[in-house]
Amino acid sequence: MSNSNRFFEGLFLGGILGFIGGILCAPKSGAELRKELVDNSDELYKQANSSLSDIKDRTEQALQDFQSKGDSMIKQASSQFQETRDQLSSKIQEMGGKKTKIGLPEPESAQHM
Repeated sequence: MSNSNRFFEGLFLGGILGFIGGILCAPKSGAELRKELVDNSDELYKQANSSLSDIKDRTEQALQDFQSKGDSMIKQASSQFQETRDQLSSKIQEMGGKKTKIGLPEPESAQHM
């Protein structure tokens, strides 16, 4: 085993032994200590439940905001696409009525004929 694994094993074992030692040396009786542990765990549960509920509400609001902004961006992009397509269509129709010469240089052999 590597030294880091041994370190964490020792840390874990020391924590457990310290916890057990603290309970055994506690100035309260077993019944009082168990009641306090139950009360504290209930309070911890209520706090965790409240925090999770708050996180859920914030997440739902963030998702709604994100979806709303996404919908808005899609509508804006669609509108811009439609406008550009209409402009190109009208330019193509204008060019269709005119004879346009594309300014490409003629090949050397075509100029001397």
